Amino acid sequence: MFRVLLTILLFLKTILLFSADDTCSFKVIINGEKTDLNIFSIFVMPSNDIKLQIISDEKFSVHFRDKNISSISKEHLIKAPSEKGLYKLLIASEPSDSMLINVFVKVPLSKMNGEFLNGYRIGKYPEKPLNDNPVYAKPKGLIEVTEANQFTNISPNFTLSDFVCKQEGSFPKYVLIRSKLILKLEYIHRLLRSKGISLTKFKFISAYRTPFYNKSIGNVKNSRHIYGGAADIYIDEDNNGRMDDLNKDGKLDQNDAEYLYRLIDEQHTKGEYKEYIGGLGKYKRTSAHPAFIHIDTRGFKARW
Repeated sequence: MFRVLLTILLFLKTILLFSADDTCSFKVIINGEKTDLNIFSIFVMPSNDIKLQIISDEKFSVHFRDKNISSISKEHLIKAPSEKGLYKLLIASEPSDSMLINVFVKVPLSKMNGEFLNGYRIGKYPEKPLNDNPVYAKPKGLIEVTEANQFTNISPNFTLSDFVCKQEGSFPKYVLIRSKLILKLEYIHRLLRSKGISLTKFKFISAYRTPFYNKSIGNVKNSRHIYGGAADIYIDEDNNGRMDDLNKDGKLDQNDAEYLYRLIDEQHTKGEYKEYIGGLGKYKRTSAHPAFIHIDTRGFKARW
């Protein structure tokens, strides 16, 4: 019975994904991240604990791996599967609201053969965190991307494929994504739509970069991109390869990137944005790429 219910709920969620609101009537805190998105993702090591707290007075049922965990408790400690892969955690309120959390169990970096993981070149991570800051710690594992899971929605407006490194290579590929980066991107997405900007989804210049690829393009070795906490984005609804006319002055130029930069920078003083403090940079159009902005979740303010 539950499998039938889950199938129906997921089908309805797919249909309504881009036509309905992206949020639920309740919030959860999962592995330290608070969200009300109706689709969210976490990335865990095999057999690690998943801490879930539901913030609501409503009644809920919690389902994981085809099992009904509880319909009473608002706090759960769930054991992640021991095998890599994508697993579904469904939180359903009575009567109809629900949140789907994708649980990606990562592949340990201990399985690497030299600089390669299952034939995909990763390169070498710095052994010590930059300035002993834990956000620059070497990851313990990476998310496996396959032909089957690459277009999984990790949130209402982003898919796993958005974050994959631009380097050449066949499947499986590997990626690192911080859940906080997803939340920050969705926050900005919602902000821009509230400002009347036409936006279905961002275009990505770059999100995750393997240390190998990051080095090959001459970037700094401690780039936030190699830690899964950065994205270079622009808005191009008409698919002409340039940042859209965001400031509505009838021109496609650097002022549009400046406008986007300022909108995001203004959030720095707002309380709800505090958890998303990080880097913000703007880049001019070149023959290789359009104008874009960089955002990251380093935990302290940086501007360029």
